[in-house]
Amino acid sequence: MNIVTCFKIVPDDTLIKIVGDKLDLNVPPKISTYDKNAIEEGIRIKEKYGGKAIGVTAGNTDRKSIREALAMGLDEVIAINMKEQDVMTTAEAIAETISSIKPDIILTGEATTDSSTSVFSSYLASLLNYPVVTYAKSISIEGNKVRVERNLTTFQEIVETDLPSIISVVGEINTPRIPSVKQILESSKKPVKNIDYNKQPRVKIVNVSPYVIIRKKIVIEGKMEEAVDKLLNYLSQEGVL
Repeated sequence: MNIVTCFKIVPDDTLIKIVGDKLDLNVPPKISTYDKNAIEEGIRIKEKYGGKAIGVTAGNTDRKSIREALAMGLDEVIAINMKEQDVMTTAEAIAETISSIKPDIILTGEATTDSSTSVFSSYLASLLNYPVVTYAKSISIEGNKVRVERNLTTFQEIVETDLPSIISVVGEINTPRIPSVKQILESSKKPVKNIDYNKQPRVKIVNVSPYVIIRKKIVIEGKMEEAVDKLLNYLSQEGVL
């Protein structure tokens, strides 16, 4: 079975700070959070059903992050260098790259932590003419069928489709493994194929600025009934009620 796991290398969102009216994005890169779950699931499918697990990343091709993905258990990584990208162009780059691999299953995270569009898997599915199943919390494969339990927050749904297919996973599907020292050392021997992709994106990010909430810091005092009346009057004046 050919398993492809797509992952994106993004700025570490836990280290991003607000400086004035801008975001300081000069922070170390990392594998996007839910994409680690996709990597873990791809490795688990390989371990259970056999085959080869190939990672594909586009945009930032930070070598340390790629080695982390290889240390987790991917067999190889294809790194697509893109100076500029949007979701559609990224999907086009990856579709062109993996079409010759003819993957049986393609895994992605439900969203990346930098843009959170959640539409990449659907774009890629439309380009490859694969069925797509989103928000998977469990995956099982039998023959040419894949059975997916979806987490749609307020309810669960079980769907079945044919392979090949694309599946985006949620964080609760697994706990990504932490590579051992031996696996980290061995990851340097695994192949990394670099590809340049220079197509101009249709959407360009002009500026990134933080959403700042200015609190009014109003304190309502008095006995409970009096305070409630004051609160209701204030909310009414503000147009909230």
